[in-house]
Amino acid sequence: MRKRELMMIGREQELMTAVELVRAGVSIDVVGGRGSGRSTFLTALRTRLVDDDWTAVQVRGVASLRQHPLAALQLAGLGPTAAPSSRGSLFETGEALRAALRQPRSVLMIDDWDDLDESSWGIVETVRRAAGVPVVLSRLQGLRARHTPSGLAASTLEPAYVIDMVPLRFEAMEKILETYVSAPIDPGTTSRIFAKSGGSIGLALGLVDASLREGRMARHDGETWTATRDLWSPALRAVLEAHLENLPEDALDTLEIIAIVGVADIGTVRKLVDWRALELLEERRMIRFIRSGERHLVTVVPPLLVEFFRHEPLTTRRIRLTDLITQRLGTAPSSSAILAEPEPRSPHSGEREAMFARLLQERARARRIVTAAEWEANPSPETAVRYVRALMHTHTRAAKETIADVLSTTDAAHGDPAGRADFWVLRAQWLAYVDGDLDAACAELRREAPALGVYGRMLDACEVRLHANLATVPADFGARLEAGEDLPPAVQLALLETQMLVLVILGRFADARRAFAFVEALDTAHEAYIPRALMGLVLLGEGRGEEALQLLHRGFDESHGYLDIDAVRAFAAAASLCHLLAGDYAAVDEMLDAVFAAGEPAPFPPGLQQSLLASAAVLAVRRGQVGAGERFAAELDAIRTPDGPLPGQSHAWPRVQLLAFDGRTAEAGELLWSSSEVLWGRGARFAALTGMLAAVELAPDPDRLAVVRAHLDELPEAVTLRAHAGFVSALVDLDPDAMTAAVPALRRAGLTGLALSACQLAAGWFAESGSSGGQRRANDLAREIRDAHPGRVIDTARFRATSVVLTEREKEVGRLASEGLSNREIAARLVLSVRTVESHMHRVMRKLGIRDRRALRRHHAALA
Repeated sequence: MRKRELMMIGREQELMTAVELVRAGVSIDVVGGRGSGRSTFLTALRTRLVDDDWTAVQVRGVASLRQHPLAALQLAGLGPTAAPSSRGSLFETGEALRAALRQPRSVLMIDDWDDLDESSWGIVETVRRAAGVPVVLSRLQGLRARHTPSGLAASTLEPAYVIDMVPLRFEAMEKILETYVSAPIDPGTTSRIFAKSGGSIGLALGLVDASLREGRMARHDGETWTATRDLWSPALRAVLEAHLENLPEDALDTLEIIAIVGVADIGTVRKLVDWRALELLEERRMIRFIRSGERHLVTVVPPLLVEFFRHEPLTTRRIRLTDLITQRLGTAPSSSAILAEPEPRSPHSGEREAMFARLLQERARARRIVTAAEWEANPSPETAVRYVRALMHTHTRAAKETIADVLSTTDAAHGDPAGRADFWVLRAQWLAYVDGDLDAACAELRREAPALGVYGRMLDACEVRLHANLATVPADFGARLEAGEDLPPAVQLALLETQMLVLVILGRFADARRAFAFVEALDTAHEAYIPRALMGLVLLGEGRGEEALQLLHRGFDESHGYLDIDAVRAFAAAASLCHLLAGDYAAVDEMLDAVFAAGEPAPFPPGLQQSLLASAAVLAVRRGQVGAGERFAAELDAIRTPDGPLPGQSHAWPRVQLLAFDGRTAEAGELLWSSSEVLWGRGARFAALTGMLAAVELAPDPDRLAVVRAHLDELPEAVTLRAHAGFVSALVDLDPDAMTAAVPALRRAGLTGLALSACQLAAGWFAESGSSGGQRRANDLAREIRDAHPGRVIDTARFRATSVVLTEREKEVGRLASEGLSNREIAARLVLSVRTVESHMHRVMRKLGIRDRRALRRHHAALA
């Protein structure tokens, strides 16, 4: 089916109406935005009428020829070809048009009426009045029905029926897209395309075309199309520039300002822009008003336009608009906190990360200014929540004092129940995570919940989350988190998200998957990022590591494009864990660089930062960059909250890796085991068993393995943990056949590094026992795994990584340097050139992550 035919799906009723109106002699205005399918609608209508023996004359407006009289009619083959400079030419063109429409069943169709030249429209009007011929024209939404395309005044107005090309419904777009790509599309991918395009079929098809060309969508199992990366593409710039065509400069500025500040109160936006520009944008359906309690919020539509502005390379323009926001709103009493700029954490990041950090800072600064102005003007619970969330990434004393002031002075008795519930949840989180008072936070939640009606259930969910993150999973969580369909969507989402968190903590992956299905049905715009990050951990636990990484990388790319740093952190934390367990670190660097370049994180949930720091520390040490690992470990220790309840959110992981790197594997195993036992006692079963298995892997122990097996019986769905247990069992028993047999399960679970390690161990054991056949089988398996991952460096050591990262010569040079010898003295002793010694020293210090020679003494194990 051709693209034009596809775009008519979902418009059948409007098309039938148009046919009947033309048959009745009624003129029609087909009105819509760019990409809404106006031209396609006219083409389909013309085909229907011609098939019904109508004569349809078609004329098209051309913007570049608007200043040339009669250009549109002449290009349609009507009138003389010479320059129409005389009254005779006007008459001849009019007669030609009248002759073309002389049949009783005739219709004149004008596409892109907005771009029609005035002379052509004058003749059309003359012929229409004289002959009574129906005229069907397409025009842009927001350019009101008027007598001339340029808006010249006229004394009369011919009536016309308006067919509004409203955004398509989800079902119609789904059908169009699946027909277009000739295969089913993953519902999540379709939902993202629908949300980004705002229901505009032209934008949706442009998005799909670009995604297919650039490999951002792929066939999963040869059948279903699934987005594998962020769907934004530079190729979409031309499509969106056309979407913004003919927009006055002040309206374009207004649109970009709203895109910069995000969803904002109309009163605040009004201080920044002119009413007339807002009216024009609303008429053209480029902004939308959202009712929120007593307030009207304004946002840009379609959302793809927001991505366009954020990827716009015109830095000067963005600075000008940001300065305008600062000048008009940055005078609130709390300006010292509002205008504070957090410094990027990684000043040596690459250009992409530096640009991301700069854009993030600009947007965050604008959000702080806007939300401050809203709260100062109307200190309600809803504006307080928006203001505090905008300030939470600013780790200055002024910002913290401002947050404390906002949370304590806002009158939570005013506003709608939803806004008040959000406020009490935020207050409780601040009390528990920042002030460290879990009991006070929970007491406040229980006290306020009854006054909020059904929205009090959001406070119940918050209390369960606080206990799960900081203490123990409540035994009655099921009853407290029941999410009935009669509840408001916001309440259901809060309960379902908390359900998912608890179920993943407990390793109940099938139940978590069911909760996620309800979340997806409610959150069609994909705004709830925590459930999607948790779904990545569900897939990981179920032994579907590759699917987990696809989901998490897609979420990371998309949130990176939207400059949503909280979502970026959530997806990066979960994806980094998957990569660490797989032993494939290539993609982790880019994620961690983006996260750490963005500055300090929000103070909660603390598990995200714990996971990111733990991953960064472990990765650095495994690469031999001990100094960097120690710095990340110190930052993790500075977080005063307990270990998070999900895998990887442990203070112990970096210290375990440092101990193992120094050859102290028994101590490392003991530390990891004890911290995992604490997690098991808190109900954090998934995280506890992940740590326990790694502890037995570090220090094989039959008694501890028996404990692990007993615990695993309580997690029947934990496919990845069972695959790991097969490896650990063979390791404890020193059984090469069992180790070889464990490889397929490890590979299916995505534990590629462990699978290779199993092959290497089995090959060594077979060689020691004289089994050349077994050794050959193990080596063949290892070769098969590496062939399946070409160009990727897979780590097989994991926590067992030690200081063997240095070459023998590098160790020799490093040992002499640690004893105080100069480069010249080392060169003389080893009979090398001074330049060669300098080169070795540079590599040694880079691998160990140190800056001076004195630090070499702390790395005796690495130099042994």
